[in-house]
Amino acid sequence: MLSRRRPHRAQVSRGAHGDCTMFSSDGMTCPPDADGTAAYGHRRRCSGLIGCALLASEAAAHVARLCRSNPRLLSMLVQEKCGDDANSSRFTHDFKTLADVLVQRLVSKRIGRQFPELEGNVYGEENDTIQNNKGQDVTIQIGETVEETLQCLTKALGDDLDSAQSLAEAAHKEFGSKDLNVDCYPPEEENLNLEKIGIWIDPIDSTNEYINGNVDTINEYGFHSSGLHCVTINIGLFDKHSGKPIAGVINQPFFEFDAVKGWSGRCYWAYCDGHKSLNSLPEFISCNQELVVTSNSETDAAKAALRRSGYTVATASGAGYKMLCVALGVVKCYALTKDSTFAWDTCAAHAMIASQGGTACHCHTADGPLTYRPKTAGGGRAHCNAAGVIASRDPQTVDRVHALLSPLHLHCGSS
Repeated sequence: MLSRRRPHRAQVSRGAHGDCTMFSSDGMTCPPDADGTAAYGHRRRCSGLIGCALLASEAAAHVARLCRSNPRLLSMLVQEKCGDDANSSRFTHDFKTLADVLVQRLVSKRIGRQFPELEGNVYGEENDTIQNNKGQDVTIQIGETVEETLQCLTKALGDDLDSAQSLAEAAHKEFGSKDLNVDCYPPEEENLNLEKIGIWIDPIDSTNEYINGNVDTINEYGFHSSGLHCVTINIGLFDKHSGKPIAGVINQPFFEFDAVKGWSGRCYWAYCDGHKSLNSLPEFISCNQELVVTSNSETDAAKAALRRSGYTVATASGAGYKMLCVALGVVKCYALTKDSTFAWDTCAAHAMIASQGGTACHCHTADGPLTYRPKTAGGGRAHCNAAGVIASRDPQTVDRVHALLSPLHLHCGSS
């Protein structure tokens, strides 16, 4: 059964007209505008870096939905990753799509356009190259105009002009705050030192669910075990010097389906700089039982250890989605003993959990919270959470689960 309770730190309060007031960790409310609208209410613009990431995530979600709605387009450019780019710890075959690459370039372009100081400090899971049906490698770029982007996409799509045109137009579509399905908007002035910030993008987390396109019903615990609902776009901001997560945006492109309008999304944001914590997460909905979510490929030994200690264990797809379930309070903890999550999977959701007083740490070591660093030339494995992940809004739960799983010294493999 699901029950409601208030968050530990940042929360949202709704007024009579649906306006939002944000409460920070020091208990101070953000003042209303002159017209009575709450400072982060629905009439505010998304002009800061977090707001920019939020709008970029919705533009990316629009592209993801467009690609998914065109089976021919999706099937043309689903290709297998190889070498350091492949997540061989989890998948026998690891795939990326044109949507992955285009979404990553789109988010990077829009952030860089508004904040040129971040040029070179926005990192993504995917490389920018995809092979067309003629066997040619094409580097995906988003130009300054629709025509420039169309030229690149036409080559990538093997001269399929109609599909290339629709994608190019989608990549340049502008979104405003009114287009977002979000409870509240982030502050317009964030007091962020842009010289210290790095950004990790996971353009489409749970790519296999995205490719398969299945729609799973909600499970007995109140979340989805698989399917399109588990797909997320993750944008995480971190301090390049300390490695701590600073802010996160998560967009669920396939949140709700309407028979006429098709799919629509839902997005969340959070900010935590060590002094102040804000987020758009709704009032907590928490399980009354001690529920741990993990990967479908987690080992039987790890699941058994958790169950022996009184935890209920459930599985779901997508590391970003599972950590979002923690942030939303639907599950108590996310635990993974394997080495198949990466910086781009966890950074955004880690910031959300941290904004609530929680943490995400290693599973096999006592190294403390996960940290993040700029992308290196060492390939994807250089940014692997090699010692597994444990995440919860409750630090004591993290300690208890760590004590259960760290002695197992399990070998790694899945998000």
